[in-house]
Amino acid sequence: MIMSTNCESAPELQYTFIEQALRAGGDVALRCAAAAAPPPRIAWLLDAQPLAHYRAPHRYTVTEETGAGGEIVSVLRLRALSAADGGRYTCRAHNSRGAAEHSARLNVYGPPSIRAVGPVRVVAGANATIYCPYAGYPISEVWWWRDGERIGGVGRVSARSAALRLRPALPADQAAYACSVTAPDGQVARREIEIQVRNPPKISPFIFSAELTEGSSAQALCGVSSGDKPLYFSWLKDGAPLPAALQVQEKSLGEFSLLVFPALAARHSGVYTCRVANHAASANYSATLSVKVAPSWTTEPSDAAVLLGAPLLLECAARGHPTPVITWFRKVGESPNGLENEEQWEEVSGGQWGDPGGAAARGGALSAAAAARRHQGRYRCKADNGVGAPLLKHVNVTVHEPAHFEATEPRNVSAVRGREAVLWCRARGDAPLSLTWTRLGRRLDLDSFRWSISESGAGGAGEALRSELRLRAAEGADAGEYRCLAANHYGRAEMLVFLHVEEPPEAPAGLRLGGVGARWIRLVWDASSTDARYSAIYTPLHAPPGSAALTVNLTIETAPLDAEIPSGALSAILSGLRPAAAYSLRAVAANHVGASPPSAPLLFTTLEEAPSSAPQDVRVRAVAPGELLVSWTAPSRDSWNGELLGYVVTWRALSGADDDEESEGEEGAARAGSVAIAGWARTELTLRGLHRYARYAVSLRAYNRAGAGPPAPPVYASTADGVPLEAVGGVRCAAEAGALRVWWSPPAPPAPPPAPALAGYDVHYAPQYDSPAWTGPAGGGVAAAASGASGATLRQLRPATNYSVWVRARTGSGPGPPSTTVTCTTLDDVPGAIRSVRALASSASTVRVSWRAPPRTRISHFTLYTKERDKVGGEWSQRVEPDEDLEEEGEAWHEVRGLRERVLYEFWVRAHNGAGAGEPGRVATAAPASNAPVRVLSWPRTIRAIRGTRVRLRCMVAGGGSGAIRRRWAPLPRRHTVTAAGDLLIHELEAESSGNYTCLVSGADGSSDIATWRVDLRAPPAAPLAPRLLRADHHNMLVAWDAAPAHIEMEPILGYTIWWTREGATGGTARSARVPAGASVGGYSRALRGLACGARHKVWLRAHSLAGVSVPSTPLLAATTGRQAGAPPGAAFIWANSTSLRLNLLVWRAGGAAGELPCPVARWSVALRPAAGGGWSALPEDGETAEAGGLAPGAWYEVRVAAHGAAAVTRARYRAATRARSGERIGDPVELAVEEGASPAGVEGVPGGDTEGRTWRGGLAPALAAGALAALLGAGAAALLRARRASTPPPARPAHPHPQLYTTEPGKRNGKTLTPPNGELEEISPYATFSMGGGATNTGTTGTTGARSGCALHLHTFGRASPLAMAAPPSRPNLLHHASEFGGCSSDSESSGSPCAACAETYRLPAGARHTPHAHTRSRSESVCGVESSADDTSYSASGRGERAVRGARGERGERGARGRRRRDHAPAVRYGEVRERSGDGSAYARRDAL
Repeated sequence: MIMSTNCESAPELQYTFIEQALRAGGDVALRCAAAAAPPPRIAWLLDAQPLAHYRAPHRYTVTEETGAGGEIVSVLRLRALSAADGGRYTCRAHNSRGAAEHSARLNVYGPPSIRAVGPVRVVAGANATIYCPYAGYPISEVWWWRDGERIGGVGRVSARSAALRLRPALPADQAAYACSVTAPDGQVARREIEIQVRNPPKISPFIFSAELTEGSSAQALCGVSSGDKPLYFSWLKDGAPLPAALQVQEKSLGEFSLLVFPALAARHSGVYTCRVANHAASANYSATLSVKVAPSWTTEPSDAAVLLGAPLLLECAARGHPTPVITWFRKVGESPNGLENEEQWEEVSGGQWGDPGGAAARGGALSAAAAARRHQGRYRCKADNGVGAPLLKHVNVTVHEPAHFEATEPRNVSAVRGREAVLWCRARGDAPLSLTWTRLGRRLDLDSFRWSISESGAGGAGEALRSELRLRAAEGADAGEYRCLAANHYGRAEMLVFLHVEEPPEAPAGLRLGGVGARWIRLVWDASSTDARYSAIYTPLHAPPGSAALTVNLTIETAPLDAEIPSGALSAILSGLRPAAAYSLRAVAANHVGASPPSAPLLFTTLEEAPSSAPQDVRVRAVAPGELLVSWTAPSRDSWNGELLGYVVTWRALSGADDDEESEGEEGAARAGSVAIAGWARTELTLRGLHRYARYAVSLRAYNRAGAGPPAPPVYASTADGVPLEAVGGVRCAAEAGALRVWWSPPAPPAPPPAPALAGYDVHYAPQYDSPAWTGPAGGGVAAAASGASGATLRQLRPATNYSVWVRARTGSGPGPPSTTVTCTTLDDVPGAIRSVRALASSASTVRVSWRAPPRTRISHFTLYTKERDKVGGEWSQRVEPDEDLEEEGEAWHEVRGLRERVLYEFWVRAHNGAGAGEPGRVATAAPASNAPVRVLSWPRTIRAIRGTRVRLRCMVAGGGSGAIRRRWAPLPRRHTVTAAGDLLIHELEAESSGNYTCLVSGADGSSDIATWRVDLRAPPAAPLAPRLLRADHHNMLVAWDAAPAHIEMEPILGYTIWWTREGATGGTARSARVPAGASVGGYSRALRGLACGARHKVWLRAHSLAGVSVPSTPLLAATTGRQAGAPPGAAFIWANSTSLRLNLLVWRAGGAAGELPCPVARWSVALRPAAGGGWSALPEDGETAEAGGLAPGAWYEVRVAAHGAAAVTRARYRAATRARSGERIGDPVELAVEEGASPAGVEGVPGGDTEGRTWRGGLAPALAAGALAALLGAGAAALLRARRASTPPPARPAHPHPQLYTTEPGKRNGKTLTPPNGELEEISPYATFSMGGGATNTGTTGTTGARSGCALHLHTFGRASPLAMAAPPSRPNLLHHASEFGGCSSDSESSGSPCAACAETYRLPAGARHTPHAHTRSRSESVCGVESSADDTSYSASGRGERAVRGARGERGERGARGRRRRDHAPAVRYGEVRERSGDGSAYARRDAL
């Protein structure tokens, strides 16, 4: 049987051509690609006919090639195209599996034509499409015709364009058709085409008999019942022509064909197909011939013998038709009477013998991947296809079992030394089976009394043989490898048995520390036994006598991540120890045999840990207003966990404060804070600067080098009596006639009580303003109410005005916090009488009336009354609505019409609002007249306005006849507009706009009038008086100032804006607050909160009025209190273990004596690097500790710390080492000198840092220069002193016989000692400038004694905790090369190097007072020395040095804020300042700068 393969496929077109239009005479190539298996053949057709029918062979070529993907590519090339070459081209690919085709038109420009074609045959009953074979282009119409009628586009027979469709084709459709084509120019081509309808053949069914057997004969008759002749017959077998080897006879007789099989055989079976074809179509019919053949062996099975576990395969195969079915059976029992046909068999199925792969019948073969005992037996193979008797064959399967052990893996046997050891093995296999024992490759000597062997079991037939080897009194030498050997006829096998003789372990050796913590240690020792258990026996060294030792089992670490354990060593963690305690420890190893002796003792001390308990007996009581005394006792000694260094006291306010202003920044120490107290024995602290009568929660923690412990429970206490803590609530108000009624609720009682005794209430009220210069309440007053009152009445208020009202409770200590502000509006008052009324005739029947509205009241409308004079009654009224400019201009007007000419009328006006109608105003009279002269109707007045606002001058007129009225304004301001109504608009009022403005009006009748207005510019208020400092603490200042003096030409002050900023701060950091005028009587005060501790601040004021804002006042320079953090010793600061360093930042914050509170540290900068050098790495910190982990054990490191306070930075540098892995301390931390020009922040991620190598630039070079300058100054001063002493006798004290040397701190600083002349040393105040006399007495020709023309030295001290901006010295100009920059004065000493001091004033002034008009004044005759120096430190940063050089060259000595910062903030600075006028005897005096 021939079958097609799966890889064959019908053709598939992968590339085709498209329809296109070409010019005649050109060439064209049409490409077509198809893929199929087998490869297709491609033919080209033109109008369904072979191409050769219409074109000569030399005019076209067809080429074929195989593409990269195996497809067949055919290219048709046409040369020298003509119009007749146009038509429908078809590419047809076909093979034995089918065909595929693609058609598209090729149009060639030319006249229409239709090529001649033969008859077109179609199949009856099938759909057919015939295309008109026309050529030429373009074509406008294509039509089909039959019998002279045009075929339409719908129906069974239809024509659309060139296609004629028959759906389906019927015999009646056979006829002559005509096709016509028309070109756009009217040319027509027409040709007839004959269509023939043919009938396809129809085959009568035939079949083969189903009972045909081998050797019999058969016939098949294929007949045609209908179809056009001639008919053509052919036969196929399984889709292919009949092969000659079949020996089949075929006979065709006209309308049928006979297929004859003389003798059937198995090869004749298959599918036979009869194919009949005629000129219309072809038809097929198939029938199946099946020849039955009895089975016969192709592979006959035979007996098999295999080893146990080997593959098993029994083959059995037979042929026949149908294909025989192979079935395997296994014998499962004998017949009771011994007859073979009564034996018991079962069919073998897959997985019958164990697992599915154990044994299975697959494809006629019986197989097993591994032969087993159960596979042994007798089997039967049966082949049967239902034809004849089945084939049977019996075979025997024998499975032999070689010697093998049940367990193949080695076994371990343990025995205790001196006891019996038993080794055994068990083997299986066919008999005879033998077992023997060997050791070290030799058979055991069984003659020895120590060895004996016993066996059990026979082996074979599935039974196991067991052998036992017994050893009496095992010794260590008996340990090792033993082998049990098994053998039979089919194989050999052996099994390993390892004997371990167990002994008690040896004592652990090399016991040492691998790490130490506060409550644990890591023990490391050399491994002597892998299966031993270990325990530790330890005793505290300081335990009381008789204390029992503690024993703890040790758990061996498998792979410790945080320690490096040597190879061959073991480690374990021992926990549950006490911090900072010394211990003695021994280790013991044990197994199930026994325990080892103890190891050598190990002495160690655990690390410190933060205290585990809080201070005890914490008590807090008030000792004075704003002060609390805190006392406590130290925690129990056993909870110190090391050396107790001190305590951390933390406090927090629970409610409001005594000051009346809300905090505008960070909360100061008065509300919350903490302080570290050094020394464990100190148990008392006084907290000062707290709020009065405020409740506080106070808590304590103890700390040591490792950090702070848990907090004690908070203790609550209240400071002494003060202001109310809570604000008044429920403030509400209601308007009454000319007054406001205000109610409130008393402040809520504090939790817990008691509450302060109230002395009364203050009701504050102020009218609200809304102007460009001031928005909010201003002015107003305060009304007092008794302590038991819940309301008050505010009288004598402005009508129809919005008031802000708030209430404060008051005690004997002062007012409490203000309540919530409410807004209340007073009622309207009845308008007053209108006194200014003017009436002017406008025409013969009209009069224009204008009037001034009553001041300070709102008007809803006016009523204008008109009446003939001297006539009783008869008046009438008119309602006049005010225009939008009434409130601004204060005047209104109305034209009264319908009057009689030359009749005198009276006019008066009443104003109305919500409160009622006002009294009638003054009466004005006028008589209408046609010739009334022109007059100004508006009210000239003086207008006072603010700079930048718009001003309207209204010039209304009446009279002037019927002609046009002319207006002319003089003068005209710079920015103005004259409206169509004649008003003058000044768009933006300026200083030049002030003055008189005249409106001149002229009528058509020649009359004229004039009016003048005055415009005055409302001047802003003058600068307020300078503020003054009342008191200051760490974070707050109370600043007061006096009210600005009243001036008749000034607008009243509405309020003040107070500004404050830290001195030297960058732009945009100033804060401000508004204080309404009238809030205080005689003066004002403001609490400035959230200020930087220990820093200088600048405070100034600006006043507000409706006219604008004043210039700033003279600034106040003042400093908050507080000291900066101090650098502690390294031993108290740095805690170490083997891999980390912990820095206790609390010891930096230790408070001073008598409870002095230090300034808080705003930011810490901590950096670390190896002591050998390298880059600095920033360390994270939480304000109390900073820790560096992952360090090398036993290594030295350098630590840099900077505590950034609000006013200064404290720096320190240390060298510290981690502990060794054993926990041993290799050295204590030591303090190092702070690197000049370096900062701990000089690392990545820490702003403001420096880089390496700045020590020379920032420290050594400036120090050398400063030293040289100091030597020069010393020599000059000595010369001046000698000259002065020689010429002038020393005056009596307190005048000093020589210049005094001052320092901000006496004694020694940084290893340098300031030694004053004659041992005199005086303590002076910070921020003060002092003068020292110098130079020789002038004994020239004038003969005047006491006059001096030389220079004097001046000292300017800084604050003890000055910020960086104040710690830097002023820039130093070149004293020798730039003397000309200081003016033209001279000196009597050329060697002093001093420039003229008259021009050095600017850089001697304090930074905040250089640019203020009230800072310092002096006469031009003063002689000033321009020399500056430092008391003990002259090193500056590189940036500061560069800035000084530039400023020295340019003389820019006023820019102090950008100087380089000093690197030692704790060093006092000596500054040589200015000379003041001297007393009559010539002695110098000291002067303190006012800040």
